[in-house]
Amino acid sequence: MKSSDADLDIFSPKTVSKPVKYIIYSHEQAFRHMTSWRSDKEQSLYMITDEVLFNVWDALSLSIDQEHREVYLPYLPHVFDLLTETEDGNEICDYLTFIEETKMGAARGDTLSRRRARLVVNILMEYRTAIFAQPESTIEA
Repeated sequence: MKSSDADLDIFSPKTVSKPVKYIIYSHEQAFRHMTSWRSDKEQSLYMITDEVLFNVWDALSLSIDQEHREVYLPYLPHVFDLLTETEDGNEICDYLTFIEETKMGAARGDTLSRRRARLVVNILMEYRTAIFAQPESTIEA
């Protein structure tokens, strides 16, 4: 078997692992996602995710002016969806790093981007744990 054939082998670890799919929403799609029905806890987590992306991740240093909040809107739905499904947050960290490298001009392998993404993930995971640990009636939107 040639090395190029090995890359196509269906039993290769590369093809067995789950493919990575990064989604960037249009503003219209993001708005529809944002206004979808959610439980109170999910809506609270969604709003917190929006705040954390804008105020903590803030890869473009825009949080000094609320007028620029919409710049991060295309990334919010996918971050939220990943947050609801992840066990360790690595997917979110990878996604935010990918966004910085491909859409915001960060150098590939930039440790600052990765550290910023990891900080965001840690905060989001803590909020998720706290929100879903509370009884339903104590959640405020």
